Amino acid sequence: MSMPAALPRHKTLLLAALPGLALAAAPALADDVSGSLDGEPRQWHVLQGEDSKTVNFRQDSPGFYSVTVQAHRNPRYEVEGSVSITFSLMGEEVLDATAMYFPEARMTPHFTDESALEGLVLERVELDGGQPRITGRYEGVLGYRASMFREPDPANTVSLVVEFDVTPSRED
Repeated sequence: MSMPAALPRHKTLLLAALPGLALAAAPALADDVSGSLDGEPRQWHVLQGEDSKTVNFRQDSPGFYSVTVQAHRNPRYEVEGSVSITFSLMGEEVLDATAMYFPEARMTPHFTDESALEGLVLERVELDGGQPRITGRYEGVLGYRASMFREPDPANTVSLVVEFDVTPSRED
């Protein structure tokens, strides 16, 4: 029985690299942000830039994180129709949260729930090591804020439901 000839060096290197290529080619977890606005179903898009995305987090101190889940009605940056949920975590405890919906092409006026903590439920938070991932849901009523200098109007509201399963980028 004869032994097979040794593979040329370039083919050996290629075969050695194949497992890594399979991992690199595996699709990344897709960011999903969906829900409803005043009962109408909505789908929002997470945008990816060169170094970051509209879903991100930063570590302010050991165990303390600031997280932003921002998504847009179209797969391009535009204020109109976008939603934003921001919250702070100490360990696994949510300390505060704000939800916003932007009905126009400007930052104000907008709808806001500055005490969104009550409507925010996080099912999964993985920010340390590996691929960061956050899964959760916000449900609440947002008041209309005509300008940054006015309080939200409790008589002019929208109901917002946002479900998200996202892989945030780390901001330094």
